[in-house]
Amino acid sequence: MEKALGSSEFRLTPKQELEHDEGSRSLFAVRDIAQGEALTPENIRSIRPGNGLHTMYYEQVLGQKASRDIRRGTPLSWNLITE
Repeated sequence: MEKALGSSEFRLTPKQELEHDEGSRSLFAVRDIAQGEALTPENIRSIRPGNGLHTMYYEQVLGQKASRDIRRGTPLSWNLITE
């Protein structure tokens, strides 16, 4: 019976994982941000591809300060943000 029902755990195939990573969104600097400048809706956005901080952190990073200069087009990562 268990074999007929299969596993209750679902996983993406390698192709689906690649498509998910390429198609998902993440947080990027859309303007140059100076060290110490606050992250705002004007200078960060959720865009593709998904190789920056996950979009679920958007509200958390708003108001945080840049730990160094961040160039436009850079995917955000925790080491670029000070609390």
